[in-house]
This record gives sequence, C-alpha cells and structure tokens, in this order.
Amino acid sequence: MRSISVMVKPVSSACNMRCAYCFYADVASGRQIGNRGIMKPEMAELLAQRLAEAVDFAGDVTVSFQGGEPTLAGLDWFRHFVDLMTAYPNVTTHWSLQTNGTQLDREWCAFLAEHDVLVGLSLDGPRSLTDRFRRDDAGDGVYERAMRSLEMLHDADIEPSILTVVTRQLAQKPKQLMQFYLSHDIVNVQLIPCLPSLDGTDDGMSLRPSDYRSFFLGFFRAWKRAYQREQLVYVNLFDNVLGILEGYAPNQCGMIGQCTLQYVIESNGDVYPCDFYCLDEFRMGNLADSQLRDMTTSEASRRFFDEEDCRRAPCSTCPFESVCYGGCRRQNVCYLTDDSCAHRDVLAEVAPELAELYKLY
Repeated sequence: MRSISVMVKPVSSACNMRCAYCFYADVASGRQIGNRGIMKPEMAELLAQRLAEAVDFAGDVTVSFQGGEPTLAGLDWFRHFVDLMTAYPNVTTHWSLQTNGTQLDREWCAFLAEHDVLVGLSLDGPRSLTDRFRRDDAGDGVYERAMRSLEMLHDADIEPSILTVVTRQLAQKPKQLMQFYLSHDIVNVQLIPCLPSLDGTDDGMSLRPSDYRSFFLGFFRAWKRAYQREQLVYVNLFDNVLGILEGYAPNQCGMIGQCTLQYVIESNGDVYPCDFYCLDEFRMGNLADSQLRDMTTSEASRRFFDEEDCRRAPCSTCPFESVCYGGCRRQNVCYLTDDSCAHRDVLAEVAPELAELYKLY
C-alpha cells in the first residue's frame, strides 16, 4: 500500500460526557470488555511501527483520533505519538481529531495548529438543543465550554468542522440550526443522523424516515437561501452528493452502499473494520499479532463484508440507486424501509439544484 487511513481510539470508549445518544457507548456495551483504558506507550510505539510498515516506510498515513473523548489521553500522549511518527522520515502523516471540546485550552489549540490537525468539534446548535442531550458526567450541559473551544480554535486560525447529531428533536428546527451556523461564522458542517441502539430500541431521539425527510429538505432550503446571499456553509452531505453525481468517490463513508475498511484501532491494539461495529465478533486481530494489511483477509473481516448489501425493495425502482446503492447499512435505518426511502425524496429535490448552485461561485 502507498497510503492507509486509520481511526485510533487512544482512550477506548472512555469519556467525560454522558451524551444520551452516544453510539459508541452503545457499541462498547456490547463487547465483553467495553473500555480498554488509555493506550500504553509500548502499544503506541507498535502502532506507529505498524502504520509505517503498512506503507512500506514510504507513503501517506492518515490518522483520525476519536473516542470516547480522545483528548482524555492528555496532550503529552499526543506529542509523543507525533514524535513516534516523525521518526519515519519517508512517511507523511495527516492528522484529524474529533472532540467534544471540553478539554481544549490555548496550549492544545497551538499544538493542533502546529501540526495542521483537522479538528471536528461536536456541537448540536443553540444552547437549548446542545445541552438537552450533550451533558457531562456531572449532568451539566456543555454548550458554553464547546463555544469557548470554538472561539479558541478560531483564534488559533483553525476552522473546525462542526459535527452535529441530528436528533428527532433537532429535526424539527432546520431553519434555526442554519441560522445558528451563520450567526457564529461556522463554515464547515457534518450532519450525522442520530442512530437507534444496536438492538433497535426506540429511544425517542433517533431519526425516523419522516424526521429525516423533513429535516434535510428544510435544512437544504435554508442553506440554499444563505448560499444565494453568498453566505457559504459547506455541508458534508451536499458536497458528497454533488461529487458522486459528477463521478467522484465520496469522502464520507457509507454513501455508496459499499463498506470500506476503516481500520478502527482500539487502545489495546484490537482492530475492527468499522466504527459502528467494534464488536467482539468483528475483531480482525491485534497489532501485537498481525500486520494491518494481513487483517483484510481475516475471518472476521470476511464475515463483516459478507453482510454488506444495504439495498431494500424501494432501491429496485429508485432513480438514485446508482448514487447510493442503499447507503450505509447502519445509518439507512433512519431513512430506508421496505416501502419507501426518505433519502430518495431528499435527493429528488437536492440533486438537480446542487450543480447549478455551485456554479455560482
């Protein structure tokens, strides 16, 4: 391989927050051991070695830190890992970090800026929506801390991508969410459907097809009005749909009905194929025992990919079937049923307009 992308969980599922909808807490609860603690120095060294080996000591490595809350590992842990990768001079490493922002300070932000780390900051819009479901382990809302982090990142010349989980409640307020982004000079947005638990229990937060349809159509109309006023906000869904329509592969996983290997690396070195399925049955191996490239042929990997057909009955007559092929098998529960597809309804309005809108600028 000349390049590889991995997702690293330096603190496993550990987090200082108790978000009501956290999908990884749900995933970790389904493992025999849900939290593996902070990645030890010797495992970090082995991880760096395995990444360099994967690209034959001369290539590109993309490392995305997620959790749990990855910053709980501490800034010194991250400094050490950057140094470990720097020891391989012919390996170019690209960094990203997804964080709730509660641990960030000026020193953290300076480090992130120095190493060109792409930062994703979790924020669900206005205080009333963010604090409703995003609470710390003491039960307090984190809106103020997240907004302070946004300000510090801006001061460090970092433009974070705001990750917003679209709950059933937020789905009722697409215009308000768009106005929030505009009022805080937010220009990069990832909209993530709130998922039900793996057992399918209705938790009152996860998106149903009707919620998906009404939110994304309402948000697109508000986004379009802002775009026509030259208030530009880049939205992952819209950018990826446009790219697919123009013949490019999406950079958002799960948009073309075909799983790709994510190489999710837990803090103890266990490796899984997908962030949504870090379950014992899909454990592909451990860094201590295997090269990353060898894990692609593991029995767990084959089992995972054998289950990947995402299409259902509506896909057979859908004009966008060649665009999404049913979407992500974990996320399509939010929009695809045996009778209808809310994503198709969204694409029917969004797709014809995107290309023309993007030509304006």
